[in-house]
Amino acid sequence: MTPCSSVHGASQDGLDLRSIAGFTNASNKTGGGWDATSTIHTDDDPVDELQAVRNQSKHETGNVRCWRIIMTVALLATAAAVTYTTYKSLADEQVSNFKTAFEQFSRTISNAAVNQQADLHRSFFAFSDQITTHVQSSGEVWPFLTIPFFNQHAAAVLEQSRAEGLLLMHIVPQAQRPRWENWTTFHYEAMVQEAHILENGNLDDLEMKGFNPFISMFGEGGFVPDKEREMHFPVWEYAPAPFTPGFVNWNALNDDVRRDTLFELKDELLYSDIDAYYEASLGVSFTKEEHEALHANLGDSDVSHPHSYFIVPVHKEVNNIDSEIVAVLSGAVAWDASLNNLLPKGVDGLMVVIANSCNSVFTYEVIGGDAIFRGDGDHHDAKYDSTFRFVDLSLSKNPKTKDMPGHCSYNMTVYPSQKFEDEYDTFTPEFFAIVVFATFIFVIAVFIVYDLVVYWRNEKLIENAARSNAIVSAIFPSTIRDRLITENNNQNGVAKTADKRIANLKNYLNGYTDETTANHKPLADLFLETTVMFADIAGFTAWSSVREPSQVFTFLERIFSSFDHIAKTRRVFKVETVGDCYVAATGIPDARKDHAVVMVRFAKDILTRTLVLTKELEVTHGPDTADLSLRIGINSGPVTAGVLRGERARFQLFGDTMNTASRIEHTGRVGRIHVSADTADCLRNCGKGHWLVKRENLVEAKGKGTMQTFWIGSVRDRDQGSHASSTGNNDFREVSAMAAQAGAAPKPIMKDGILDERGMRLVDWNVEMMLHIIRQVIARRQAITPRNGRKENGRGLNAMSKYVSMRDISEQLSPLDEVKEIIHLPEFDQRVASTQEAAESIAVAPVVINQLRSFVSNIASMYRPNDFHNFEHASHVTMSVIKLLARIVAPSDDFDDRTNDDTKATLHDHTYGITSDPLTQLACAFSAMIHDVDHVGVPNAQLVKEKTRIAHIYNNRSVAEQNSLVLSWELYMMDEYADLRECICPTDEELKRFRELVVNGVMATDIVDKELKQLRNNRWDKAFGDSFEESLHDARNRKATIVIEHLIQASDVAHTMQHWHVYRKWNERFFRECYAAYKAGRSESNPVEGWYKGELGFFDFYIIPLAKKLKDCGVFGKSSD
Repeated sequence: MTPCSSVHGASQDGLDLRSIAGFTNASNKTGGGWDATSTIHTDDDPVDELQAVRNQSKHETGNVRCWRIIMTVALLATAAAVTYTTYKSLADEQVSNFKTAFEQFSRTISNAAVNQQADLHRSFFAFSDQITTHVQSSGEVWPFLTIPFFNQHAAAVLEQSRAEGLLLMHIVPQAQRPRWENWTTFHYEAMVQEAHILENGNLDDLEMKGFNPFISMFGEGGFVPDKEREMHFPVWEYAPAPFTPGFVNWNALNDDVRRDTLFELKDELLYSDIDAYYEASLGVSFTKEEHEALHANLGDSDVSHPHSYFIVPVHKEVNNIDSEIVAVLSGAVAWDASLNNLLPKGVDGLMVVIANSCNSVFTYEVIGGDAIFRGDGDHHDAKYDSTFRFVDLSLSKNPKTKDMPGHCSYNMTVYPSQKFEDEYDTFTPEFFAIVVFATFIFVIAVFIVYDLVVYWRNEKLIENAARSNAIVSAIFPSTIRDRLITENNNQNGVAKTADKRIANLKNYLNGYTDETTANHKPLADLFLETTVMFADIAGFTAWSSVREPSQVFTFLERIFSSFDHIAKTRRVFKVETVGDCYVAATGIPDARKDHAVVMVRFAKDILTRTLVLTKELEVTHGPDTADLSLRIGINSGPVTAGVLRGERARFQLFGDTMNTASRIEHTGRVGRIHVSADTADCLRNCGKGHWLVKRENLVEAKGKGTMQTFWIGSVRDRDQGSHASSTGNNDFREVSAMAAQAGAAPKPIMKDGILDERGMRLVDWNVEMMLHIIRQVIARRQAITPRNGRKENGRGLNAMSKYVSMRDISEQLSPLDEVKEIIHLPEFDQRVASTQEAAESIAVAPVVINQLRSFVSNIASMYRPNDFHNFEHASHVTMSVIKLLARIVAPSDDFDDRTNDDTKATLHDHTYGITSDPLTQLACAFSAMIHDVDHVGVPNAQLVKEKTRIAHIYNNRSVAEQNSLVLSWELYMMDEYADLRECICPTDEELKRFRELVVNGVMATDIVDKELKQLRNNRWDKAFGDSFEESLHDARNRKATIVIEHLIQASDVAHTMQHWHVYRKWNERFFRECYAAYKAGRSESNPVEGWYKGELGFFDFYIIPLAKKLKDCGVFGKSSD
């Protein structure tokens, strides 16, 4: 019995099949199957073993656990008490600090307010006495006098009191009113000039404005003559100057109540709110800018914040309050002037509520050196009602003052706020509480760590011992598992620890030797009744050669995962997969009498499933996917199975049964189940002899001689020879087995004008490929211009009317005349490259998808049922174009060290802009799909010779290519595809460039026209030669244009550069098409004569030079090798 080393040959000594880690077994007694995915559950389940050990140790460790809990609780209680005490003491200290700080800062504010009121009272009464003294010494008579240097003295008073302005109002009895008005008219100009000189030093900017030559009051629209009164208080001098002349002669104290209070108080400062009359008078007396100029001298006070005005009497005699009051001094004060610049920076959130006996209340918030007005009313937080400082701002010694009508007594209350308290509410109590608690936790951990370490180690040992069965059960069948455990226990003795036993077991499996493992015998068994299946995917090697690696693995994963599911259902043991070959067995590790029946049923299931899946996957994996099928070989007999120790030990199968099963598969047929005579005997013994169909001819298998074999199912095909050899190259035999299918005339994809299932699959694949590139086009367009900001140049439906149609071709340009030497591709845009979304995230409108599907379906229906020039071949060319474009786009090793943005920029230059423009890539795929539309199956030379209508239309040049382009473009420009065009090319410029790319691409497929070939060669020499000089921009676009043409040319003949099976398939179809033309009298030469020589010439003079050009252009990197 000779073991084989691989599925397809027996050149080595061992068959290294699949590791079976994770497999499970059912009961040996029931003959259950071998499940490749389920979890193992046996009578010796490690979960049960663990629980039993824990139950035994529970009583012994109960007391220790109880004391551990008591000590832990006690320590936790102590930790909680100490932590709370620490936190409480620190929190109380914070509250104390908060209250102390409030007392300090609130005292600062209150003292400043009291001092400001005292300064104001003192400075104004001093000035009043100074005025009285001057008048007494000068001998002048009230009210007809002007105080000299009034503005100079007033400036000092304003600076000390921080008042906004100062007015001197003379008391004029009604009887003296006419004389006063005449006197002020005469002296007004001199008074104003003196004030201006005192404040400005000169008269340069003085503008003498008109004033009211009468005692005025504020009325509708401004100042009007005052009514008759017992006495008037007209303003005469004021500071700072100059104010609006309307101030002069304004009867500022027209309130009889305040006047009477003034005369009664005699030597008190009279405070009042600024009422509506006073405020309105100020509004017309001077501008907002002039008012703000006053505040500029007061620091941070604000025009709009609360103000109060005050009145100070001027007596006729000094130090005699009972003497006649002959004038009054008046001014206004902004309350925030006394609150600014009091507290240091960082002290925030003290609320100052100012109230008076006239029912006015307003609130400021002091934030560092700034007083922020928070509005009228009391805005302090009620939370701090019990924490405040109250200050009486009234300096009157007369207790009756507070009750006098017209006089407002002020007070101030300072409160803290949450912001102020937060400055002292730190994380310190919590921090130290956490530190204290963490310290206790650490003590607790240290106290019990030793006990826990011991406990955890015991748990580990128990767990490892209980799971030793599970480790072996997860890797090997139950019979092997039991023997491994038993022999390991016997060898090491029951006194060995669990970890030592497991270490010995691992050494045993890995083939390591020591004093305990050196004499171990390998574990192996002979299974007498088994059935082994080899299932190979025929044509896979050729199919995978034209796919991307990701597609290959996606396909295998889908196929083999479905096989695994069926194997699990039918209880078939999956041995392994080798490449594209799936190996399975029945009757192992658990014997079953129906092993052959189960395996045949399994083979039928996977064969059917493969047919379904390949059709489904053709939509995403491209043409020919549905042609893939299984070639299945089955043999029955004994096998040797066991554990082959060494690196990654596995459960493996050996024996002649394996070799024979491989030979049976090799000599089978695609889509058929091929069984040996031994398997046939097993089926007959099970009453399934009617499944068998005897193969008419004997097969010859390497090392086995001739063999009689059987098919499963009806006889649908016969042997083409007396023997089928299993020797030789497997790829060649694979092609031989599929020769009839590969080279046979393709089945038409249309019946009665309707695409059949295969045709629809090709359409679906083309639609998916086009949609992927269209999403890239949309993503780039959105990155260039925001979605709602794109400027349209029109849909281009009318702009492209100059291009050819079948109706008026004779009057317009032909596609051949439109071939461009240079097509200008977009320049690289770093912003677009970095902001462009992934194509997968772009949603395409359903109407566009439906129109695309309709367009591709119509293109497919326009292809004739030729052997070679058909829609299937166009799809194959499209697939090759997309693969070549992917090879262009994929960065090479040269770009590995660059950033993503640098890679995109370098790729743009390296590939002449092709990678940066998805519209160019779409045009290439579009050209490949339409390039043979309506091809009649004969070359252009024959169409010219026959003087066909289309040859005449296109001037006997590139007849088939121009005809395909015109028909396809005319379809594309129909109104029913307007949304599709709008999605791909929304502007005339884009549609024009798309048309140019498609024209050059389709025209490039005419490789027979010598003139066109020479023109292309000349363009290549200009692009990649050294003799032609042009701008860098034109040079890059010239190279891009010629590379695109050669890319499509290479895709059109891609089968000549692909796997032998692919080449043979399309070469034979092309031969059939040429032979059909010859038989129909449309070709002078018989292709049978000189076909081989012609193929050699085609390779020598076209394929090889084309491949060299693709390498020389440099855009494919290492892929071109």
